[in-house]
Amino acid sequence: MVESGVNKLYLLDFGWLAGEMGWFIPNPSVYPEKDEAKAPEWVEVPVTGALIEHDDGLIVVDTGSHPDAKNVWPEAVWNVFPMTKFTDENRLESQLKLAGYKPEDVSYLVFTHLHLDHAGQASLFRDTDTIIVAHRKELSHALYMTWIGKPGAYVPDDLEALKGANWFTFDTNEFELLPGVKLFWVGGHTPGSICVSVTTKKGNSYILTGDFVHLKDELEVESKGWLLGDADEYFTNIKKLKMLARRPNTQLVIGHEPTLWDTYPKAPKYLE
Repeated sequence: MVESGVNKLYLLDFGWLAGEMGWFIPNPSVYPEKDEAKAPEWVEVPVTGALIEHDDGLIVVDTGSHPDAKNVWPEAVWNVFPMTKFTDENRLESQLKLAGYKPEDVSYLVFTHLHLDHAGQASLFRDTDTIIVAHRKELSHALYMTWIGKPGAYVPDDLEALKGANWFTFDTNEFELLPGVKLFWVGGHTPGSICVSVTTKKGNSYILTGDFVHLKDELEVESKGWLLGDADEYFTNIKKLKMLARRPNTQLVIGHEPTLWDTYPKAPKYLE
C-alpha cells in the first residue's frame, strides 16, 4: 500500500455556472448546416474544489469564483459563463467551516490552473502563511496573457490579489506535495493545467481532474470543445489519465460534471 498521510478528502461546493455545450465537447447542435440555423445547447455545471485533511497540514485545491463575479468579471466573460447559483453557503470560508476549519488553518493552496472559476476566492490567503502552489507554466502564462491585454478566462483582479503572496511553483511533470498527494502536469486546457492525485490511508485513490476534463463524456469521445488549448498535450494525457483510472481503487473526480453531486458527497461528508 502506498504510504499516505491523507485522512479525509472533502469536496467543496462553490455554486454553478452555465456555458454553451460547444465550450466543453464538440456538439453538432452548434454547427448549422447550410442555410439552416440551429439553437445552441447550454449546460449548467458545478464549480468545485477540495479540502485534503493530511497529517502534515490542510490542503485546499482551487477556490471557485469571486463572490462578486458579475461585477468583477468582464461583461463579455459573464455573458458567456454566467454564474447561475452562488450564495454565502458557496463562499470558501463557509465551505471550510463545514469541515471545522478556517482559512488560516490551511497550509497549502493548490491551483489546478488559474482561470476565473478556480482562483476567485484565493485572496483569502493573500496575507497568510499558506503556501500557494501552481505549475510554473500556469503562473507565467496567466501573467503574460494579462499583461498583453488578452486575459481571456484569467481575471486580472484575481491575480492582482495574489501579488506578493507565499508562492511556490514547480516545473516538473510530477511533484509529490505530501505523502499521498501528487500533482502532475497535463496541459491541454491551459499551459500549466495539472491534476491532483489523492491516495488515502485506506488505499483509495481519487484523481481531481481540474479542467483538463470538464465533463465525463469527454472520456468516451476523447475530444474537448472550444476550451481546448493544446491538442497534442490533450490527446497524449487523456490517454494517460484513462490508464491511471484503470488502476484498482482509483476514481476520477471531474469537478464540472453536472452529475457530480449525484456521485460524490459534499462537505461536511467526505471520502476516505
